[in-house]
Amino acid sequence: TDVLENHANPHFVRQKVITCGAIIQTESGKARVTSRPGQDGIVNAVKVE
Repeated sequence: TDVLENHANPHFVRQKVITCGAIIQTESGKARVTSRPGQDGIVNAVKVE
């Protein structure tokens, strides 16, 4: 999974850190993370067109 955008910190894109609100590339397309992976231990996301 690649991190395409992260409004929390621009350096997170290079470091591939996934936070809430990050745009990630998945097998089925782009998705916006809705969960807090650091707190929950799982990534939930909504597909972005």
